[in-house]
Amino acid sequence: MDCPLLSKIDLNRIKIRLDNISKKVTKYVSFVPSYVDVKMPEFYMSSTMSCLESLGSSYALDPKCISLMEDWNVYAYDESVQTYKALEGDLMFCSCSVIKIEDSYKFSLSVSPYFLTSMKKYKDFQEEDIRFAENVEEERNIILIQSKINSILESVVPHSIVLIDGPLIGGNVSTYLVGMDEKLREKDCIPLYFVKNSDSRLVIENDPKLAREFNSDFHWAAYGLKAGYRSSFFRYTDKDNSRNSKVFTYVKALAGFTERVEMHSLTYEKYGSLIPSLMNLVAYFYLVQGDCMNPQVRPIAVAEKYAREGLRVLNVPVLLGRLGFLPTINQVRFG
Repeated sequence: MDCPLLSKIDLNRIKIRLDNISKKVTKYVSFVPSYVDVKMPEFYMSSTMSCLESLGSSYALDPKCISLMEDWNVYAYDESVQTYKALEGDLMFCSCSVIKIEDSYKFSLSVSPYFLTSMKKYKDFQEEDIRFAENVEEERNIILIQSKINSILESVVPHSIVLIDGPLIGGNVSTYLVGMDEKLREKDCIPLYFVKNSDSRLVIENDPKLAREFNSDFHWAAYGLKAGYRSSFFRYTDKDNSRNSKVFTYVKALAGFTERVEMHSLTYEKYGSLIPSLMNLVAYFYLVQGDCMNPQVRPIAVAEKYAREGLRVLNVPVLLGRLGFLPTINQVRFG
């Protein structure tokens, strides 16, 4: 008996794509940074970790210095996801939002549905939105990262600073993100990645005293940094794949929690002369958002609102009723 499942046509009908970002570059000035040979003392902590500045020092941020806003476009990305578990499989709605700072916030929003199932009749299905998956979580992560990359590369114009929610290096998706990062650099863009939750111990594991006293790098940074300061920059390179390399710092622009700001090592080297100005701009965006308990740079916070609004406009609960899925018991109990 065939399952009364939604058809491909049904999924295509409920896709959303809204966009009011102009392709015209605003406030663009001719300034093309070239690769520079950055001469900085590098303190090697292990075979994969090094400190690029004075180990144990912190550096003051100056949020009044935002001159980069006059010369560069500024974009931000965030996504929101809603998953509905049904007996037939998982229906996932992925809402991706890219915003650009102009006189007002301009946005590019796409909301796409995906159906993930282990029903083998879909094993050789060729369509993007209905997928056979033996490991649903793994397939879900691939969809999220592909949606993220497509949204950013399709929206961002050359000579832009791109603020992206989530880490650059992490798990099986690193290869995809490093590839996107390379394409952005080719367009004279500066991708910066923001992480607010992580149990990483890259810094403290290289110092027995720190490892004894702190549970994670975030724990160490929260106690070690004063408001308005950032930590030293550190470099991490994957021991098995040197292409997966990042430079990161912990930032506490406001009293309260810290965030980790990271970039690819090649970005750090290419735009080394702009790093102090970039960190001041990051501090500025934290201050204008002004939330000590949930620190976010303002452009990413705005992108997040657009992404959530995309799911709200789609009205997923009503839509699911029309599609006729049979919810799991836990879906009914806990939503």
